[in-house]
Amino acid sequence: MRLSAEDQKLIHHAVALCFGRQAKVFLFGSRTDDAQRGGDIDLYVETALQGMTLQQARLDLMTQLQLQLGDQKIDVVTSDGQTESVPAIVVEARRTGVLL
Repeated sequence: MRLSAEDQKLIHHAVALCFGRQAKVFLFGSRTDDAQRGGDIDLYVETALQGMTLQQARLDLMTQLQLQLGDQKIDVVTSDGQTESVPAIVVEARRTGVLL
């Protein structure tokens, strides 16, 4: 995994702050492969939040991460676990993601 222990800690703390302690956060995409270089930080957050509360938490998280990790590309995908139709990106994140 190409994410420092300090960055992992910051991400985990920011997710707990924005989504609550019950939320799970996974790193997926190119940063999970030590052989690759560069790439954005792709995060998948599984939470019980829904609707506008979920969207606000996602925006709050992105703001927190930009402030704490600096100016780098960060993508945040969320799921409330209730939606019947699951987007392909969520399926991929669940399949390949690494729990932080």
